[in-house]
Amino acid sequence: MSSGHGSHGLKLVDINVWFGMDGRGTLKIGDYEDKRRKDARFAILTTGLKNLDPDIIAIQEANKLPAYVNKLARVLNYDAVWKVANAGLKVMGWGIPLNFTAGNAILAKKGYSLQYLGAKRLSGWGIQGDLFSIHFKEMRNAMAAKVIINGQPVVIFNTQTHYSLILDETWRQAIDEFLRKSLLSTRERNRILKKIQASHLRTEKEIIKLLTFVKDVTRKHNYPFVIMGDFNTTTDSPALTELIRELGLLDPYGLKSLDPHSYTWDPLRNSNTQYDGSNFRADGATRKGLRERIEAQFDSRVSRRIDFIFLSPHFTRDMIADAQLIFTKPTGDLFVSDHYGLKVVLRDLPP
Repeated sequence: MSSGHGSHGLKLVDINVWFGMDGRGTLKIGDYEDKRRKDARFAILTTGLKNLDPDIIAIQEANKLPAYVNKLARVLNYDAVWKVANAGLKVMGWGIPLNFTAGNAILAKKGYSLQYLGAKRLSGWGIQGDLFSIHFKEMRNAMAAKVIINGQPVVIFNTQTHYSLILDETWRQAIDEFLRKSLLSTRERNRILKKIQASHLRTEKEIIKLLTFVKDVTRKHNYPFVIMGDFNTTTDSPALTELIRELGLLDPYGLKSLDPHSYTWDPLRNSNTQYDGSNFRADGATRKGLRERIEAQFDSRVSRRIDFIFLSPHFTRDMIADAQLIFTKPTGDLFVSDHYGLKVVLRDLPP
């Protein structure tokens, strides 16, 4: 089976497709966009993916599942597997929130024998599924699948970890200043700081659980592997550093990019980031809580690289032909997502 760019190569794409919601609501989740705009973004996405012609695609924030992924796979003529991350209360696919059954997916070209290998919950409690779901708070997971290309099995991991502030010294000072200006009592200020710290630690713990999941899967399926996803943190993260070190991972974009300012979250250029960077919820009238307003300030001011494609040590640097950000420019005035995507092209697969 040819991969479309060489008989032994591999082209990988990762993209958070952005469900365009504020994550709040019971009957329905607050929606920043109408159907026309969502459909337009989907059309731009599919046209772009057809032009890129990847072998494997990992997406995050697909909503609603499984309809979104089935439609994407049908338009592209790919096979697909997926895992629901958040759905609320659903029985036989019906329940609340009415407009929200979101998660991650892996797509592969026809003929690559795409096989779902399972998933691991990284945080949260409850049950998540297409037809049956019961949970009341955000959950995060990682999923794994296997493909066979030119007779070589490759394991693909996909994840999206919890969003949290990146607590470097600059932002610790900014948070403290923001809280002082809010005229909070010492007790209230300490409560907010504790929540921010807990959120940050949650992301770190999820990455360590991902490390365990990768080890468990690759013990059973001892093949070259790729980890893709929206990690919501940077390579300065101690947990992400440990993941890379423990597994001996290569970061193709980090190795190939000559631009130190190549970010996948870019509030200076990507207009879709304005929604998370707003002090108001999707209705435009309800003011976010104090901690959420601090997060909004962070999202509206801090560019960062938080989306990654990592390669297992079976791959070598000389196998990497290209690594680029994708979907970095709008079509008309419309960006595909609030994240930029990532493309990695490999000359060869490991023997």
